[in-house]
Amino acid sequence: MDLLQVSRSQLISEVYESKKMIYRLINLPEDIQSNISISLLPYLSMICDGIDSLFQTQDTVVLSSKFEDINGKSFTTLIKKIRASSKLLTDKRNLRTSIKMLDSETKKFHDELIKDYTEEQLAYVKAFGQDDLGVFYYKNKPYANSSQMNLYIKPFNSTVREVGKDALKFSMQAAMYINGFNSVLEGKTRPYLKQEDYITNINSEDLLPQDYIYSEEKHRNIFNNVIDKRVSLYLMNMQCQLNFALNILDLLIDEHPLKYRIQLLIYYYSVQAIDFAFSSSYLEELEEQHETITAVIETHKRIFNGNTFRNNLFHYNLSEEINSSLGENYFEIMVETLTCTSLGNLLTTIYKEMDIVENLIKEIIY
Repeated sequence: MDLLQVSRSQLISEVYESKKMIYRLINLPEDIQSNISISLLPYLSMICDGIDSLFQTQDTVVLSSKFEDINGKSFTTLIKKIRASSKLLTDKRNLRTSIKMLDSETKKFHDELIKDYTEEQLAYVKAFGQDDLGVFYYKNKPYANSSQMNLYIKPFNSTVREVGKDALKFSMQAAMYINGFNSVLEGKTRPYLKQEDYITNINSEDLLPQDYIYSEEKHRNIFNNVIDKRVSLYLMNMQCQLNFALNILDLLIDEHPLKYRIQLLIYYYSVQAIDFAFSSSYLEELEEQHETITAVIETHKRIFNGNTFRNNLFHYNLSEEINSSLGENYFEIMVETLTCTSLGNLLTTIYKEMDIVENLIKEIIY
């Protein structure tokens, strides 16, 4: 089996698993769906982009081109941009650039919220502040927030009032694309999914939204005053992704490479964010945390020695280092080849490190 066939086989396995994930989400109560669905957009986009890259038609037309544009942008363009949004600005090597962009987005969101206020409402905001940062908690752990979600949905270029409609349209298109691709496989190379495959249980009482004042400094009621609040928000976005990976994904995806791929990417970008903040001297005053910060960065560097492992997680085109003749456990083979450790041992390390990083961010920003 050549490398393209291996890559396609791995993608097909994850497309099949993603259908279960989509239906488990759909079968949840509507209020829970809306709280979780936007956090999945980058990873649904990753799968859609994988189909595009590995299964082009003979005239190299991508399969996603059949869907309608959203705000003048093609579905094909949007899946690429939203897929990349999972990096949460960690692709900007200069942290000052990232927090400048983050600041611009939060100001834009804040201004959108109050632009139609009356003079009386504006007077109230001036006196008491305006909630402009929404945080979603699962069992008291933040797993999503409005700043992070705004980065995910920024490619839509929607207004605050229209973005929900555009996000829903995109989600439906992504689900149709994945399900349509999957329908060709079920009953042939893959067994039909059963009703019980689509069931998951999330108690709505475990989910709690909370609004905070962020933009107006004199009324701000989130984050400590030890470091720049913009860096705190930058790191909070990573904290939310980590808790999403550790607490929400288990409810939607079985033990499968799709889940491991998402978790490993979230771990990668979270520690990268801490590394950028530390090396840019934003965390200098946190002397008690320096030893832990240094340790998690060093572990991260040992696992991701070079870019090959990260690239094989972020793209479905496997690199030439992978031996395609070793059977069908391609994801495991890729991990073992590029990290010199078994998948089981790597995941044990990763989950431990993700817990450490999540707690570290909590110590730093609150």
